[in-house]
Amino acid sequence: MSQPRPDILWLRERDVVELVSLNDAMDALEQVLVLEGEGHAVNAPKALATWDGAASLHALASAVTSASAGGGRYCGTKTWINTPRGAVAIYALFDGEAGTLLATMEANAMGALRTAASSGLATRWMADPEADDLAIVGTGRQALLQVAAVAVARPLRRIRVFSPTREHQLRFATEVGSRFEARVEAPASLEDAVRDAPVVTVVTRAKVPFLGAASLSPGTHLNAVGAILPANAELLPDVLEHADAVVVDNLPNVKLTSREFIDFYGHPSRSWDAVDTLGHRIADGRPRASTDRLTVFKSVGMGLADLAVASRAFEAAKRTGVGAVIAAPVPAVPRWKVHAASVRQSKQVA
Repeated sequence: MSQPRPDILWLRERDVVELVSLNDAMDALEQVLVLEGEGHAVNAPKALATWDGAASLHALASAVTSASAGGGRYCGTKTWINTPRGAVAIYALFDGEAGTLLATMEANAMGALRTAASSGLATRWMADPEADDLAIVGTGRQALLQVAAVAVARPLRRIRVFSPTREHQLRFATEVGSRFEARVEAPASLEDAVRDAPVVTVVTRAKVPFLGAASLSPGTHLNAVGAILPANAELLPDVLEHADAVVVDNLPNVKLTSREFIDFYGHPSRSWDAVDTLGHRIADGRPRASTDRLTVFKSVGMGLADLAVASRAFEAAKRTGVGAVIAAPVPAVPRWKVHAASVRQSKQVA
C-alpha cells in the first residue's frame, strides 16, 4: 500500500521576501555552490525559447544529489515567461528522496534575489577586500537589488549611478540615496561613472556592447548581469581579453545564452578552459589574487541559485507557519474513447 503524500505548501511573492532576505540568499547560495564544487549538486541545462525579438520562455532545474552532503535532498524547477507585456515565474520544489512535491512558489522575487545573490557572492570572493566604491550601470527593475548585493558584500562609501537616459538616472540615484548611507553620484558619462571604481555592476538590456577595457581601471571587479539572451551584449571583447580571472555562474548556460562569451571563447584561437565557475572557486577557497588587475563575473542564471533560495524559503516557512496548504495530488486514470471501427471488430470476433 502506497504511503500518503504530504500536502503541498503554496508561497506567494510576499511570503518569499518575508522568509528570505538578500543576506540569507547569499549565504544559502554559498552553501549550495560548495556542494556543487564537491560534486554533491548539479544543474540541468537551461531550456530557452525566444520569439518576436523580445519574448522568451525559460526553464531551469537543479538537484542536491547526495544525502551525505547534509540537509535536505532537494531538487526543483523554475519556469518563467518574459514578454514586453508581462513576466511571471513559478517554482516547484521536490523531495529528491521521497519523490514528492513539497512546495510551489511565485518566483519573480526569487529570481531577483538569486540574481543579486550571485553578484553579491562574486563580489565577496572576487573584489578587492578594501573596495568601498560601486558603479552601477543600468537602472531597471534589477538594479536596486544589485546595489544592495554589493552593499552586503562590502561596506560602500560611494555609489555612482549611470543610465544613458538622464531622467532614469536621476530618479534611480534619488532612490538609491534614500536607501543607502553612501554618497550617491550621477555622473554625466559612462567613463566618469566607472573610472577608478573597484566594483562595477552592469545590468542592462543592451543589444550593442558598450563597455570596453579602456574604461575600467586596474583593480576593478566587474559583475556582468544583463545580456542573458543571445541577441543582447554589454561587454566589448577586449574586456574578456584583458581579464585576469573570468568566472561564470554556470558554464553550459553561458555557452547557450551569452553572445559575448560565445563570440569570444567560441573562436578557434581561444578555449573555454579559461573560464572558471563560481562554485569551483568557492569550493577551492580561492579569493581574489593580489595581482589581479581585472576580474569578471558573468551571471546568466542557473537552477542551483533558484534552489538555494527556494529551499531556504521552504524551511523557514515550515518553522514559522507562513504560506497556504494545498492538497497533495491524487492519482487518476486517464480516459479514452476507442475508434468506432475497433468496437465493431470486437463484436464480430465475439
